[in-house]
Amino acid sequence: MTITSISSATYVADLVNFIRDKLSSNITDPLSGKRVSSEKFVMTEYPRREVKFPIITVVDRPSRQEQRLGMQSEGTILRLTIEIRAWARNVKERDELYDSIHNYLRTEQFDTLTGANLHDFALGSVVNISEPDVKSKVAEFTWLYVCE
Repeated sequence: MTITSISSATYVADLVNFIRDKLSSNITDPLSGKRVSSEKFVMTEYPRREVKFPIITVVDRPSRQEQRLGMQSEGTILRLTIEIRAWARNVKERDELYDSIHNYLRTEQFDTLTGANLHDFALGSVVNISEPDVKSKVAEFTWLYVCE
């Protein structure tokens, strides 16, 4: 099922799956130079099995309530946070993959993302992680979401 907007009842899963699907169909795999529409390239959990790098993981992070929508209203404005991690074999591949992710999210914020009820795109932090066999870049992105 393709998610086109975020629902108040399932906003965490909707956000993660929506972003996964958008990255999967719009980010180029640095290895092949092609767009890869596959869960093997963009995953919603950290890999537990042997994988072929590069890959992207999208997982939820703690979110918070920014404010209520008014007196006697159940609606709130939430700040939703996700972690997107670019995993690669080397630093160059990692940085190219991260740049593609950030550029896509930055340039689609007023078309695709606001259409899904995600507003006020912000990059929270970016951290490089170097392990012997894999390099990764961990980024936290946030959006405002009106939960009615």
